[in-house]
Amino acid sequence: MTYIFAYEHFDNSEDRLFFHPNINPFDYEIQQLILEAERNIGALARLGLKSHPLTPIILRNSLVRTAHFTTKIEQNKLEFKEVVQLYQNYKKNPLTIKQKAQIEVKNVFETYEYIYSLNPNKDFSDMDEPVLKKIQYILMNDLTGYPEGYRNIPVALQDGDGHISYQPPAFNEVPRLMRAYFSWLYTSVTGYTNPYDTTSSNNDKKIHPLIISGITHHLIGYIHPFPDGNGRTARAFSTLVGLIHNDLATIKDAFSVEEFFDKRIEDYYDTLMAATQGNLKPFIVFYLECVNASLTKVLKELQRYDRIKHIRELLGRGHAKTMFELISRMDDGEVFHRQLFDDTLEASSSSIAKNITKLKDLGVIKSGNGRGEYIVCIVD
Repeated sequence: MTYIFAYEHFDNSEDRLFFHPNINPFDYEIQQLILEAERNIGALARLGLKSHPLTPIILRNSLVRTAHFTTKIEQNKLEFKEVVQLYQNYKKNPLTIKQKAQIEVKNVFETYEYIYSLNPNKDFSDMDEPVLKKIQYILMNDLTGYPEGYRNIPVALQDGDGHISYQPPAFNEVPRLMRAYFSWLYTSVTGYTNPYDTTSSNNDKKIHPLIISGITHHLIGYIHPFPDGNGRTARAFSTLVGLIHNDLATIKDAFSVEEFFDKRIEDYYDTLMAATQGNLKPFIVFYLECVNASLTKVLKELQRYDRIKHIRELLGRGHAKTMFELISRMDDGEVFHRQLFDDTLEASSSSIAKNITKLKDLGVIKSGNGRGEYIVCIVD
C-alpha cells in the first residue's frame, strides 16, 4: 500500500500554513519517559562526566557508534571495527571518490563535530533553516550530484520489495512546509509567536526539548525536503534540536540514540509510518525509549568503571583479584563456566571455590542455570 503526503499535522488558516503536530505532550506514558530521561541526565551530571577518567573513551565510542549505526540504517556495509579504524585515520588519510562507504562515515564524523560546535540552548539561530541545510550538505558531501538545498525533484520511498510505500509532497511545496515547521519550532522553544514578539512569551506553548526533538525527526522524514540523505539528516538535526535542553547539552557527545534505532529497526520504520498517517504518539514513545536506552548505557559504563575500581581496591592481591580481572573484561549478563578459573589459575579447587564465594558475596557474579555456570553482574 502506498501512503501519500496528506498534510497530516498541518492546517491552513488565514492563507498561511501552520504546523500543529497531533500529539499530547502531557500524555501519561510520554511524561513517564520524560521523567526517566531527566533522572538519567541528572545521574550523569552527578557522576561528573566532564572530569571522569573514562570520558575520552566514551566520547570516542559514542561518535563511532553514531556514525556506524546512522549509516548502517542506510545500508552502509562497513563493520564496526572498520568505522573505529576510519575514525582514527580519517583526518590524516584523504579518501578517494570511489570509497563511498568510507565517505558516508567520514561525513557523519564531520557533521557531528559541527553540531557539537553549536549552542542551540542559547542561540536559536544555531538550529534554524540554514543550519539544517548545512548539516545535510556536510552529510552528503561528495556523495550526490544534486545541488545543495531543498530538492527540486520528486522523490518516493520504497519498501524492501521495491514498491513505493510513501510519496512525500511535491518539491514546490517543500519551502512553505519547512517554514511552517521552523515557525512552530521557534514558538515551541521560546514561547514567543515570532522573533519580533519579545514581550509576551507564553510558557504553555513551550514543549519539552526531547519531544520537540522526536517531532523534528518525524517531520524531516515526512516532508523529505532534500533529494538525498533525509534519514541521516533527520537523525542529526533532531540530535541538535534536543540540545536546547541545557543539561543534555553538557553530555551531548556522550551517547548514541542511533544505535538503539538500529537495534529496533522494524519499530523505527513502523512508528515513523504510523506518524505519517496522523498518529505521532507511537514514534515519540519509541524515540524517548531509545534516548533512555542510550543514556542508561553511558550511565552503566561510568558506574561499571567506578565499581570495578572500588572492587579492585577491596580485593587487593591474590586469586580473587585475578579472577575478578578476568570477568571485568566481560559484559554484564555474560555467562561463563568456572572452568575459566581452573584453566587460568594455579590454585586448588577448594581455593577457587572459596574465591568464587567471595566474588558472589561482593555481588559481581551470581550462579547461572547450569552446574558450574556463573553470570557477570558487576552493575546489574
